[in-house]
Amino acid sequence: MLFATRYRKFIIIPFLAITGFFGYQLSNIQFGYEMDDFFDKNEQENQFYTSFFEQFDQSMPNAALLGIENGSLIDYEAFLRIDSFSKQLEQLPEIMEVAAVTNLQSVQLNNDELASTNLLDLRSRRDYLNSMQSLDSIPNLKRQFLSEKGNSTVIYLVFKDTLQTDSLLNLVADIEGLAKPFAFQNTHFIDLDYNNHLMVEKIKKDSTLLIIIAIVLMLVLLTFFFRSFMGVVIPITIVIGTVIWIMGTVALFGIDINALTIAIPVIVSVISLSDVIHIISRYSEEEEGDAFAKIKATQKDILRAIILTTLTTSIGFLSLANSNIPVFQEFGGFTALGVVYALILAYFVLPILLYYSKKITVNNVLFRITPNRIWGTPTLLVTLGVVVICVLGVLRVHHNNYFYQDLKEDDEVGEILSFVELEMNGLRDLTFAITLNDSTASVFDAKILRQLNELERFVESHYPATIEMSLASSVKQVNRSLNHCYSAQYRIPTDDEGIKQVRSILIKNARVLKLRSFVSRDKRATFIKTKTRDQGSYATFALHDSLNAFASNACPDINIAVTGKAHIIDMTNVNVSEGMIWNLGVIVLFIFLSISIIFRSFFIGLFSLIPNILPLFAITATVGLLDFGMNVATTIVYTIAFGIAVDDTIHFLARYKIEKEKGVENKQAVLNSVRTSGAAIILTTIILVAGFGVLVFSHFYANYITGLLVCIGMVMALLCDLFLLPLILSWMKDNTKQ
Repeated sequence: MLFATRYRKFIIIPFLAITGFFGYQLSNIQFGYEMDDFFDKNEQENQFYTSFFEQFDQSMPNAALLGIENGSLIDYEAFLRIDSFSKQLEQLPEIMEVAAVTNLQSVQLNNDELASTNLLDLRSRRDYLNSMQSLDSIPNLKRQFLSEKGNSTVIYLVFKDTLQTDSLLNLVADIEGLAKPFAFQNTHFIDLDYNNHLMVEKIKKDSTLLIIIAIVLMLVLLTFFFRSFMGVVIPITIVIGTVIWIMGTVALFGIDINALTIAIPVIVSVISLSDVIHIISRYSEEEEGDAFAKIKATQKDILRAIILTTLTTSIGFLSLANSNIPVFQEFGGFTALGVVYALILAYFVLPILLYYSKKITVNNVLFRITPNRIWGTPTLLVTLGVVVICVLGVLRVHHNNYFYQDLKEDDEVGEILSFVELEMNGLRDLTFAITLNDSTASVFDAKILRQLNELERFVESHYPATIEMSLASSVKQVNRSLNHCYSAQYRIPTDDEGIKQVRSILIKNARVLKLRSFVSRDKRATFIKTKTRDQGSYATFALHDSLNAFASNACPDINIAVTGKAHIIDMTNVNVSEGMIWNLGVIVLFIFLSISIIFRSFFIGLFSLIPNILPLFAITATVGLLDFGMNVATTIVYTIAFGIAVDDTIHFLARYKIEKEKGVENKQAVLNSVRTSGAAIILTTIILVAGFGVLVFSHFYANYITGLLVCIGMVMALLCDLFLLPLILSWMKDNTKQ
């Protein structure tokens, strides 16, 4: 700091040049959203999913869904409108094929050959009523197109070619134009690329909102607590410089801003401002001497603490980079780098700004609310009460994750997800991978088909799930065709001869039925593909346990493994969150050793952990009491909260060490530390709570949870630093080695 002040002219020019360089890079910032970036590619479940489906022909057409809400029960007139709308969709140049409930095909048998025929007949109301019985006789097929309440439907659109974003947006506009005359209540275009585009626009909107709120809050707080022009300009200059540096670096490396990394500028700015506050507060304590002398005194008292807090905070964020999930690696790595940037600017640029400024005075209100005594008994009683509440909350904690946690209906993305979840079959995809225990058996064997049917019935009734693809469903549909399409014959044949006949037709018409899509080449593996409502992973895991118990008795000849994108995310959440807890243990040990070595006291290192572990229990209790569920979004908070919360403890202990080195009696040294560093700790906590509180306004669940839980942890850490830590230190003897 003193070095930077002496050579200020040589520091300012590189600072402006580097800031200009990174500022130029900001024009290259890209926004993106890829669901696969939230997967652990090395996760065992993900590897199983990939290897298992290599046995099948999984070539899928480039297709999208068009959801239609009719507003009332879809009757004959509504079906006529949907049919007319579907035929108009077929005329669009981008569309190759349209599959709607009105042109839904079923298979009928003709001389052992299966042929497709329309299920619904809309030539007259009578024909329609008769054909509805045929549709009702194939419940799996019906549920793929019509909602349970019968007021919504989906239309499958198959594209001729892969569409770029602009072409996709034009197609959506054309479809909306075609839909207007039909007066549907709502239409929803459901496509991965289109949804990703909407998510990117949502990320842009969210990042703008967060940055504006953060800047306004910082300006208000700085104006109130410093009440001077330079008291606002200096901190804001350092904060803006830090944000430009880190976001310019993100852009330089070509990293997309996604649903998690949009929080980086807010988090880095808050941490940067925290360091600035501590330095300015210590600088303002020096009443006499020139600027050089005041900066020298500030450097002597606070530099070591600032370096240590930067180290602990950056280590906390870097622990997130240990994850195999790309998004967490980017978030943890670049946020840690931003914390280092904050230190660099605080060390080299802040002293120069202080040198050229007039005296900055901290608002007296901070000193008035700082404790002026050590509260022994009240602190112990309150701590005991908090511990009891925390224990009750911790006992309620369990792993839980929702497939889509950013489900809000205040934008188009939320409306689309809500439609799929509430009106149709649900967001959660569940696939049951099936292999045979007997190496000589085939999935077409009578006993295997019956067991598959039992499994399918269990899945339909208990999860409950809609079957989208399965061998048992195909067998039942063929059996229905063999028996004059009677609805009662939509079942597995009861006799072996009937199964033999169905099996012959299945194999003969494998291409029509796309058998290779769900039956392996060696006929020893298959799967049941379903969709279900998102009850959360906790409830879903309980259903998996029930399924395993059922299958052990009812399906002894088959081996069942749950898979699918949602299941992979669930297992990733469990494994990653448990890994983060272990990482936190390593971080705690590292910080304990660092503080013990730097302050040359085992006891200080140990005591520093107590007021910083209690906030973690408070966060965990909040997760349990509010039933957030333990998942990646919640466990990510622990490393962030601990790494930041320990900063104020370090500053307090640094002041305590200075007082002890002066020869001050232990209890008085504690009181002096509270009075001198307490105001800065209160102010930095207010800044931290305000900054992280901004994330509560985010539309993304991970950011919302991070903001809420970190704020709770920061408030608890503040109370521990001002009341519990002083009490613990006051118990130390004066002859304790410092």
